[in-house]
Amino acid sequence: MFKLMVSGNLGSDATIKEVGNNKVINFDVAVSRTYKNSKGEKVEKTEWVRADIWRSKESDTKFVDYLKKGKKVLVEGEPYSSGYQTKTGDVQSALCVRVKDFEFLN
Repeated sequence: MFKLMVSGNLGSDATIKEVGNNKVINFDVAVSRTYKNSKGEKVEKTEWVRADIWRSKESDTKFVDYLKKGKKVLVEGEPYSSGYQTKTGDVQSALCVRVKDFEFLN
């Protein structure tokens, strides 16, 4: 089993998309960490994790109203990577998680 747990703040409001007979809730979680660089200076870095929650029933998507920018969440699920192209044409990759369980922390 390959599992990822992420705790952080939502970077934007969650969105719902229909994919076939299912719905997918998408949101980005910002995870910040602090470390000292080679010069001994304190550096704060933010990593972004894309979260997907797949649901088939309308009642399962009601909680999306609470997934708003700035809310703190804990998500757990299966990690995967995804590639995308930026507006400037650069190819980037993103760390993603297919959420199996989540919790509101505030």
